[in-house]
Amino acid sequence: MRKHYVNRKKGAAIITAVIFFVVISVTMAVGLSSPVVREYVTARDFEKSKGAYYLSEAGMEDVLYRIRKPKTISPAQEVISLGGNTATTTITTESSLKKTITSVGDIIRNTRHIKSTLTTTTGESFIYGVWAGAGGVVLENTSSIEGNLYSVGPVCGGNSTGATCTGGSGTNLINGTVISGGTTGLNGVIGNIQNSGGASMYSGTIKNSAISGSAYCGNITNSTVGGVSTTTCQTLTEQTASEFPITSADIANWETVATNGGTVTCTGGKYVIDEDTDFGPIKVPCDLEITGTADPGPTVTLKGPVWATGDITFKTKAITKVDPALIGQTIVMIADKPTDHINSSKVKVQGTGLNFYGAPGGSSWVMLISENVGASQGDLNEAIEFEQSATGKDVLLYARLGDILLQQSSSVSEVTGYKITLKQSAKVTYSMGLQNALFTSGPGGAWYVQDWKEGQ
Repeated sequence: MRKHYVNRKKGAAIITAVIFFVVISVTMAVGLSSPVVREYVTARDFEKSKGAYYLSEAGMEDVLYRIRKPKTISPAQEVISLGGNTATTTITTESSLKKTITSVGDIIRNTRHIKSTLTTTTGESFIYGVWAGAGGVVLENTSSIEGNLYSVGPVCGGNSTGATCTGGSGTNLINGTVISGGTTGLNGVIGNIQNSGGASMYSGTIKNSAISGSAYCGNITNSTVGGVSTTTCQTLTEQTASEFPITSADIANWETVATNGGTVTCTGGKYVIDEDTDFGPIKVPCDLEITGTADPGPTVTLKGPVWATGDITFKTKAITKVDPALIGQTIVMIADKPTDHINSSKVKVQGTGLNFYGAPGGSSWVMLISENVGASQGDLNEAIEFEQSATGKDVLLYARLGDILLQQSSSVSEVTGYKITLKQSAKVTYSMGLQNALFTSGPGGAWYVQDWKEGQ
């Protein structure tokens, strides 16, 4: 019988090759698929992250809507759910004028943060360094203005006075455009004024003046244009008066905010601050006096509007500043005695070492407001006196129906009043940011978004 033997080693090479092929194929597949998987995971996480960002924005917008309308809202934290995911929004009240809101969107442990700051502000535009009503502007001695000037009434320099700027000699410098509109926009008067920087003058009558740019007028006498004597004017168009930027309604709103902030107790018809104090929003139902003795004197930090139902007086050595947390905002101090707008409701800044500062970063001011109406009714008393060496690159003066007097070496950023008088070496230096000044708003005033950014 023939026996057959099976060669069990047959095909070993093929099997080995197949195994190698499979291993190599798997290795290549894994190598090729890993980047794909990573890209997929990255894309998935990116989508989740993007979704978390939109979710956090949704939470932020929901809270902003509720605050601004106003609608029912948790005072500290609000949680909304969308598609099984959440946005948690935390509200932090920094002051009566400021809130910080943080919203966190969370989609399966993928989180994004949005942070926003809200302030109660309204915007006003002060487009002139000096803005005067029918009482006009008077410059005496070496007083000067850095910035543009608009006045309904006459603009008189060189110690000239009156409706037609009579008397006096020489000129006072205004480094900017000078406009006197008059009652019709075409019958204003400019006298004894010199300007510079190529700026022009606009008035029905220009006399005894030196115009750097062009003279737009009805008639011109004893004056030069670009250093050359002339009797010829460019055609004058009507210089229509604009409304003052702050109205009596605005002031009434700030007074309500101050009242809602509380009322101090007066002694002998007066409330005196002579030490470091956080102040406002607050009502002072009497005269308010801020004073110091030794340098640098007390620092009064304004956190909201201040309303004194009498006079406001600043005496020697004191610092008045906007709360550093109120970046980019302006705080008002109002002198308004509703029962006496002739002999009271005045602001007096008298003495050395008196300084005013806005919040850090610029575009922040202290505004002193007087509701005295004497000048508009022929009374000779000033609504606001700012004198001696009081300085304030961050202070604004406002008396819509009163006379504002700056004298000695005092200086401010902007002046708006029915009548404005500068004496000695007093100076107004206009701050550009005043074109978009922000003020704390009145009761029920809207909350505005100061900033909105992604946080950590």
